[in-house]
This record gives sequence, structure tokens and C-alpha cells, in this order.
Amino acid sequence: MSDRQTASEDRFTIALTSLRDAYGQAVAVIQEDSQAQHAFESATALADVLRQFAENAANLRARTAARIAAEEKLSLSVLATRIGVSKARAEQLIKNVKDDNPLNPQKGKGTADA
Repeated sequence: MSDRQTASEDRFTIALTSLRDAYGQAVAVIQEDSQAQHAFESATALADVLRQFAENAANLRARTAARIAAEEKLSLSVLATRIGVSKARAEQLIKNVKDDNPLNPQKGKGTADA
């Protein structure tokens, strides 16, 4: 494993930990809110943001699978084995990326903006 890959993994681990911490803080604020209606509205806002994060992460995952396939010139069956999904799921991931942006599998939905 290269130093560059290790540094990238470390940055990702820190970012993911920060995200988990922020979620925990948001939950604590909601649970401590003395106004039930406001707490409910805050919980709804949190759920909306988390749904958008999940959708963006799924899009990022699909684009990353397409990136692996393109960079390594992999067939669907080899890609499926490589990323641990069925061939049908690998095909679906690639199709979703092509439908979203046929010119560049690294651009599109799943950006840092929620």
C-alpha cells in the first residue's frame, strides 16, 4: 500500500468519523429539545438531509464502479466479482451512470453538496 493511498484512507476515516459525530450531535440536540414540535421538525430536517446524503452516496458508488471498469477495462462479470456484486447489479450501476452522464462517469450526482 502506498503512502498516498494510506493518506487518502486516513482522510476518509477522519471525514467519516466527523460525519458520525455530527449526526450524534444533531440527535442529541433533537432529544434535548424541550419543544416537541420543534424537535419533530428538526428530526424531519435531519431525515431529509440523510436521505439526500444516501442518494448522493449511491450515485458516487455507481460512478466509482464505472470508473474502475473504465480505467481497468473490465468486463461486467469481472467488475462484479471485483466489487462484490452480481453481474446484474454491476450492469445496473454502469447503466445508471451512463443514463446520468454518458460522457464522464466521474461527474454528476453524488457531489459534496447535499
